[in-house]
Amino acid sequence: MQKIQSCCIEGLEVYPINVEVDMDTGLPMVMIVGLPNTAVKESKDRVRSALKNNGYDFPLKRITINLSPAYTRKDGTHLDLPIALGLLGASGQIPDLGGEDTLCFGELSLDGKINGVRGVLPMLLKMRELGYRRALIPAENLKEGRYVEGMEVLGFKSLKSLLGFLAKGEIPDGMTGAGKKFPDRKSSKSPVENFLDFRDLKGQEGLKRGIEIAASGAHNILFIGPPGSGKSMAAKRLPSILPPLSYQESIEVTKLYSISGKLPSEEGLITKRPFRSPHSSSTAASLSGGGLIPMPGEISLAHHGILFLDELPEFDKGALELLRQPLEDREITLSRSHRSFTYPSNFLFAAAMNPCPCGYYGDPVKSCSCSARDIQRYHHKISGPLLDRIDIIVEVPRGEYKHLNSRSPSLDSNTMAKRVLGARKIQEARYKEYAFSANGLLPDHLQNPLFALSREGEGLLARAFDQFQLTARGYHKVLKVSRSIADLEGSPDIKAPHILEALQYRQTHLLSP
Repeated sequence: MQKIQSCCIEGLEVYPINVEVDMDTGLPMVMIVGLPNTAVKESKDRVRSALKNNGYDFPLKRITINLSPAYTRKDGTHLDLPIALGLLGASGQIPDLGGEDTLCFGELSLDGKINGVRGVLPMLLKMRELGYRRALIPAENLKEGRYVEGMEVLGFKSLKSLLGFLAKGEIPDGMTGAGKKFPDRKSSKSPVENFLDFRDLKGQEGLKRGIEIAASGAHNILFIGPPGSGKSMAAKRLPSILPPLSYQESIEVTKLYSISGKLPSEEGLITKRPFRSPHSSSTAASLSGGGLIPMPGEISLAHHGILFLDELPEFDKGALELLRQPLEDREITLSRSHRSFTYPSNFLFAAAMNPCPCGYYGDPVKSCSCSARDIQRYHHKISGPLLDRIDIIVEVPRGEYKHLNSRSPSLDSNTMAKRVLGARKIQEARYKEYAFSANGLLPDHLQNPLFALSREGEGLLARAFDQFQLTARGYHKVLKVSRSIADLEGSPDIKAPHILEALQYRQTHLLSP
């Protein structure tokens, strides 16, 4: 009997798999047991052709392939390679892999090429934690596997090159991935390099101010204004002022993109904050994630980045209601018949909408053609609980000619990014003993011991609570935004001007014509 170590992934959970191959006399047949799905059952046919086309014999015996432990479901084509090596080892055609701390996985083509698979980074990270020190993987996946420190990761393009390595111990050039380091955050010449720049947005200083506050404290933001006022343009430039991803954040994001098959092929590691902007026709399943074993949806793919929903009321109301849990819990749980899957979804939520269906309600130049009922129906597509989870609401006026034609320099992303980074450093120091690092992520019960209010500010906030008819969640949102405004100014206390500005961003009257 031959045993080969491999692993499987379900959601973000990785567990080791032993591929056991046993041969006996009798009528030639192949049985794969241990709860394999259809893709795993079809593996025997791909392996048979791959071995034959590379000059190896497929044993004509009664073959039993056990995927242990037998009580867990086995999914994916990545078990092709360990099954092939198990068959060759059990029939004595190749030497042993060399130790129980070595694992392998990969999909086989009929000609013996080893194809790339999904979920390589999370699988290698988990198996390293379990004590595995060497991995034989497809060369196509080496770009992400090379970031796993403490494990020798070897990539192979074909079954022939892998078997040559097992026989002679020679590693093909460029096929080792051990020791790759995370890119230095200080190596970039500018924090806004390769991003769209806010200098392209002429005027709209109030919009830029709201975005700067949102970025400094990781606050959710909603833009309301007529068509062509710069709402979408501003949202697309939001990544240019956010702090760079840390190593841990980069790994978390890369895991999600790896298991969903959306990992860029250049680097193998995502080092820039994601910006996801699904169309308003997107279904609830595309936002949350779907499938028998749900893959991450847009909500999770925006993890540690930005989820931007343009034309917010045009989205299906059921799809919008899906946002309520991840905006509150920073994760989303998807339940299926056999188990539940939880994916992280800690993102900055940005949205844009017109003030009415035609877009010109309240516009000083162009008159609105919508009835009061049309406007009310349009606004009611956004529920109160969802609106209550938005920290900052910015009214975006129509652009003025004098600003568009001005040759004077506009506020640029580099200047904004430096101020945001300074505020984030203050927050990191404040929350160094906690699992979060931004004001917008602060649990409500920790605000009183961590936020210092001046006497004047406390009295102002007490009066505003009744006057603005704030909910408990709305009160906490105002307090968090006030704290971010104070951090941008370097103030240790939350003062009255900070609270007054934060209250300006609770403009729920814009949605109540």
